[in-house]
Amino acid sequence: MSFAFTPEEQSRVEVAAFLGIHLDPIGYVDLSTIIVLGTMYFVEFIALCYQLHNRDYLPLRVKNVPVMCSLYVGGVSWLLGDIFTGGLVHLGHSAVLSSCKFTVIWLRICIGAYYVTSIFALRCYSLYYVFCKGKAFKGRIMLVSLGVAGLSIVAFGVISMFLPTRMTVEYEEILDMCNYNRTYVLCVLVVIWTIWAYTAVMSWKMRKIPFCFNERVEIFTSFGILLIVSLLNSVCLLVISVYPASLGWRTALLYTNHVGASVGYWVVMWEPTYACLFHRDEYLQYWINILKEDQMEREYEYSTNMNTDTTLNLIEYPDIPFKPNSTHGSTLGSTNISDIYTADHGN
Repeated sequence: MSFAFTPEEQSRVEVAAFLGIHLDPIGYVDLSTIIVLGTMYFVEFIALCYQLHNRDYLPLRVKNVPVMCSLYVGGVSWLLGDIFTGGLVHLGHSAVLSSCKFTVIWLRICIGAYYVTSIFALRCYSLYYVFCKGKAFKGRIMLVSLGVAGLSIVAFGVISMFLPTRMTVEYEEILDMCNYNRTYVLCVLVVIWTIWAYTAVMSWKMRKIPFCFNERVEIFTSFGILLIVSLLNSVCLLVISVYPASLGWRTALLYTNHVGASVGYWVVMWEPTYACLFHRDEYLQYWINILKEDQMEREYEYSTNMNTDTTLNLIEYPDIPFKPNSTHGSTLGSTNISDIYTADHGN
């Protein structure tokens, strides 16, 4: 897989120019994009391994680490799909890549974009379920929600695979890139915008709900990320003529998609991960104190037996990188904690 400007690449540029298409050759800027985003996902992989190892730590556990792990897998799939179908690499040397259907339908759309955006939407619904309905997002409701999303994605992929290539996506040998059917692109974008609209509705319903930690930031970050990603993908796929031919557009789309997905991941996981690493016991007690002061024990489903002398005064830990809720003051007081249970829900 070459990123040098070879005679074959020069011939591809000339053919594209003859067809009236300005084609930026595949080069080292594309390679650097792959390296930067690959490094970003590698760092997330290390963090994910740490989170899975410490998944019983209560502030991490309520974030539903297995679901966040599946979000990471979806992000990696989306990255591979974007690389293989976004004009960053040559496709002709591989029968799988040049078929386009697998890389576009499964890697880029279904396991990638659809699953990642669906997880953002389900995250919003789980917060709505906890804070508006006062119930833990666990058990049957969580399995049904994930099942409906998963089955819908699989159904879309299977139907797309049975459609003729002229109705979905086909390999354009002369330009060495995938060519999308416009109607199919519209169908894909309608689903993406529907997911964004659902997230917008959930965000609006929760606009006045008091939260315990950074859930409000999570909600509006998800809303903003999905909006930006949906807008740029719509522009690239519907407005820009053959966007993979443009170095600027294909680079901008990859960074927007995957930096956005990464920000969404870290907004949820950063605080408990950092605390688990550097302030494990202090943050755990802080976390429980906040729930008790906000009277959110039932929503987060934990119980305490006051048999020990474990105490916490936040002023003793001035370097903890989080701020108490404005209603809590600078000192959380002390509480006795021994037996703590929390449900493994997505909040």
